[in-house]
Amino acid sequence: MPPHDPVEPGSRAAATPALPTNPVQLLDLVDVALVQELQDSFAALGELSIQICDARGQPITDPSCRDAGCRVIASTEAGRAACRTSATEAAAKVRDACEAVQTCHCGMTQYGAPINALGQRLGTVVAGKTSGKTISRDRLRSIAKTYGLDADRLAEAVIHGAEHALDSAARLPHVLARVVAALCEQRFEIRQRLEEISTVCDVTGMLSGTGDLSGVMARAAARASQAMGVKAATIRLVDQETGELVLHASHNLSDEYLAKGAVTLAANPVDRAAIEGETVYIEDAATDPRVRYGEAARREGLVSSLCVPMSYRGEVVGVLRIYSDRRQRFSGLEAALLRAIGSQIAAAVTHTRLYEQRLANERYTRQLAYAADIQQRMIPEPPRHPRITFGAIYDPHLGVGGDFYDFLHLPGGTLGVCIADVAGKGMPAALLMASVRAGLRAHADSTFNINDIITKVNDRLYRDTLVSEFATLFYGVFSADGAQLTYCNAGHEPPVLLRGDHIFQLRTGGMVIGLDPHEKYRMDVVDLKGGDIIAMVTDGVTEALNFDDEPFGRRRLIESIRRYRDLEAPSLAQQLLWDVRRFAGLADKLDDLTLVVAKVG
Repeated sequence: MPPHDPVEPGSRAAATPALPTNPVQLLDLVDVALVQELQDSFAALGELSIQICDARGQPITDPSCRDAGCRVIASTEAGRAACRTSATEAAAKVRDACEAVQTCHCGMTQYGAPINALGQRLGTVVAGKTSGKTISRDRLRSIAKTYGLDADRLAEAVIHGAEHALDSAARLPHVLARVVAALCEQRFEIRQRLEEISTVCDVTGMLSGTGDLSGVMARAAARASQAMGVKAATIRLVDQETGELVLHASHNLSDEYLAKGAVTLAANPVDRAAIEGETVYIEDAATDPRVRYGEAARREGLVSSLCVPMSYRGEVVGVLRIYSDRRQRFSGLEAALLRAIGSQIAAAVTHTRLYEQRLANERYTRQLAYAADIQQRMIPEPPRHPRITFGAIYDPHLGVGGDFYDFLHLPGGTLGVCIADVAGKGMPAALLMASVRAGLRAHADSTFNINDIITKVNDRLYRDTLVSEFATLFYGVFSADGAQLTYCNAGHEPPVLLRGDHIFQLRTGGMVIGLDPHEKYRMDVVDLKGGDIIAMVTDGVTEALNFDDEPFGRRRLIESIRRYRDLEAPSLAQQLLWDVRRFAGLADKLDDLTLVVAKVG
C-alpha cells in the first residue's frame, strides 16, 4: 500500500465502516423484536428450535421451539428453563464455525453459529433438532417423567422429527448468524454516519459567528480529535507572504512540541501535499523520511497521523492534522470526515477574514468620508470681484483627490487663483494636495513675486516627497481692476483664453513642481478685455474617455467654451462639466475633474 494511502488494508473506502475503538454489545446494535421475528421465521422454515445469545452466552430472544420434540418439552416451565440453560452451555462451546457442539438435556443435537461483526464476536445462534434414531425409548420415558410430560406424546413428536433431515440444523443457524451480523454492521455504520454528521454540525456551530476565531478553532481541534478517536490535533493556516504554516490551534500537545520549530511549505512535503489537495497518511512519524521533526514526534508519543487540506470554494487556507499515539490505519470514511471538518474550519476562516476586511473597509470608508468633508471645506466658494465673475467645479474620483482650486484674497484688492493636480488619487493625493495648498498660501502671503512663490512651493514639495510624487500647478493674480492677469504655469494643462474668435493658451512657467529643486520658473502678464473668458481645467477634463477610449481633448473643450460663451461664468462651468459627462456616458471615470471659469465684464 502506498505510504500516503489512509485506507485500511482490504477495506472498501466508500462502504466499509471503521472498526469501533471500544467493544460493543449485540443489544446495542439490534432491535430485539426484529431479531425475534427473524429467529421465529428461520425456526419455522427448518422445523428447528433456535435461540440467540449475546457474547456472554445470555439469551437475548425467547426460544423458538419449532422442533416437535423440543416444543413438547418446552410446554412446561421446567422444560423452558432447561432449554435456556442448554442454549447458554452450547453458546459457550462454539468457536469459529457452525458446528455440532453438544447433545442437550433432552437428547437434541445442538449446533452453534458465531455472530461475528465489526471485528469482534457479538453473540451466537444456537439451533437444535431431535432425532428418534439417537434417543432410546427408555431415555424418552425418563425425559417425560423429568418434565411431567406424557411419554407417548413425546415419543410421537420425536419420531415425527426424525423424518426430517438434520442438515437444516447445521445450515440455517449459519445463515441467521450472517443476517444478524449484517444488521449489526448496518446499524453501526448508520450510527457512525449520524455521529459524523453530528460532529460536522458541532464544528459548524462552534465556528459560526464572528467571535474569537482562535478560541473557536481550539475547540474545533479538540472535537476533531475526539471524533477521530486520536490523541491530538493541530490547525495551521498558510501565511501567504512567508509561506509558513502558522499554528492557530492545537489539542493535547505540549508546549515543547509546539515550539519545535517553524513549519514551512518548502521544507515539509507532507503539508505541501496537503495544501495541494491530498490526504496524507503517516504510519510512523518517528521513521517516516517526510517528517521533519520525527524525533520530537517520538518524544511526544506521536505515531500515526493524518493530514488533510482545509479548503473552501477551491481555496486552501491551511491544514488540519490529527495524531495517534499508536500505529493506526484510517478508513476512507474517516478521512472523508476529517476533510469535511477541515472544510468547515476553512469556511469559518474565510468568512472571518471577509468580515474583518468588511469592517476595515467600513472604517476606511468612514475615514474617507471625514477626509472628503474636510477637503470640501478647503475648496472655497467663487469670490466676488468688481469686474470678473467666476464659476468653479471640483469633482474628485474617489471622494477625495489630488485636484484642487483655490482663491486667495491678497493686499490691495488683488485676487490670486490657483488650479493644481497632484500625481495619484485618493487619500495619498489628497494629503499632498493639502501640503501644496498650505505652501502656496503661506508663500503667497509673504511675497508678491509669483516666480518666487512657485520656486518656494517647488522646493518644499521636493524635500517632503518621493520621486514619484509631484504636482502640476497654475497660479495667477488678477489685478484689483481686473485689467491684468499675472501668472506662472508649472507644467499644468494650459488654461484657455477665449477673446472673440481667437484662442490663446497660457503656457509660460516651467516644469512640474516637486521633481527638480533647481528649476527656474518664469511668469507672464496678460492684458484682459471685456468679454474675455479664461477656462482653467485639470487633465480629468481633457483626458476623460468614452466607451471607444477616445479622450474629450482640448478641441472639444474649446468648442464647448465657444458654444456657451454667452452664459454667466457659473452656468458656463456647469455646461462644460455636462459636456464632459455626456461625452463619457457611463464609462468609468478614471480621474479627478476640476475646472475654474473666469469671465471678464
